[in-house]
Amino acid sequence: MTELTRRTAIYGLGAGSVTALAGCSDGADPGAGDGGDGTNGGTGNGTGDGGDGSDEGSGVTDTAVQQTGGALSGPAWDPESRRGFCVLVTEEDETRWLFDDAPAEVREFVEATDFSSSVLAYVESVGPTTCHDRIEFADVGVEEGTLVASATVENTADDNEACGEAITFSGALLRVTADPLPDSLRLSVTDGWGETGEVRGEDGLADPEALPGGVRPDGDPPNVPASFDCETEGFERHPQAYESGVNWGGGGGAGSDAGGDGPLALRAVIPGDDAGSEELSIARGTRFRIELTNVSGREASVGNQGKYNLELRTEAGWTEIRGGDEGATFEYTDEAIGVRPGETPTWEFEMTESGLVEGGPHADDLRVCPNLVPGRYRFVFWGAADLAVAFDYVG
Repeated sequence: MTELTRRTAIYGLGAGSVTALAGCSDGADPGAGDGGDGTNGGTGNGTGDGGDGSDEGSGVTDTAVQQTGGALSGPAWDPESRRGFCVLVTEEDETRWLFDDAPAEVREFVEATDFSSSVLAYVESVGPTTCHDRIEFADVGVEEGTLVASATVENTADDNEACGEAITFSGALLRVTADPLPDSLRLSVTDGWGETGEVRGEDGLADPEALPGGVRPDGDPPNVPASFDCETEGFERHPQAYESGVNWGGGGGAGSDAGGDGPLALRAVIPGDDAGSEELSIARGTRFRIELTNVSGREASVGNQGKYNLELRTEAGWTEIRGGDEGATFEYTDEAIGVRPGETPTWEFEMTESGLVEGGPHADDLRVCPNLVPGRYRFVFWGAADLAVAFDYVG
């Protein structure tokens, strides 16, 4: 049965709009200003020598900090492989979806930012106890158009305060006023264990190499039929809606020509079958899913989830396996759906003739014809830069 579902990979993410990262959390520390004066919810206008360590002549004239408490991305990054996550915010509209549900002091901090003269840097990191809940900044400067700084997770416990032993994520916003304004971000982030690493604003949230599933099998298909002809009179195949080649495993959003290095990563996943997930080999009746993950730090737009082809590789080329009776029409709405950073829309199927169409788009009019044969199949999502994954059906 095909289920057009929208799964959020990490809690706290949903559909929304536009570019940078932050959000809501409880327990923000409005008095913890690092480079600001700590007043008015951390929005104080600290000068360049107010503890931020900015270099004279770097162009930085003012800084202020707003602690946000927890990691506002979810978190949707892997603390085993990186020290944190950061993003540069250069326009207020870029963060509209991020701050809709944020605490009032966080929204006020953003709204008080004059983006004609300032930018915001948002950073997340992690520590080993519940008292590792604040990020402090130092060495703030601008180097050849890049905002640089060090960000350190601090233990805020008093001498006699007991801290719970729990992995704790924290986040903070750093406002920097500078001339000229930076257009990129590079931070030296030290987590609560004292481990330091470089984090860049363009790194994105998720590592495509760490996503479950695969893009396409290695080697030759188990079978390449001469054709996939349906003997039913009047049967017409669903049109292949993309124009030419596909982007294997990744690319841009709707209307984008980006190739495999775009913000979206597509994977075929076979649950409960680790070997199968690696080899991308599917037996009859196997349930599997296709996952589309936004691995970037900004929102991407896609078409509705019904915009895909299911195809078999034949000697004549890739052939759509679904179709309907003569005269059937297959129309799709023209819309843009926002996919937030770290979010994963999902398609679920069963590898049978009925399981590849039931519950999907135009399910009453579509069917697989003829019956499935062993070979290499692929899923092409033409709702976003013609992204494709393939798998082998072994019967």
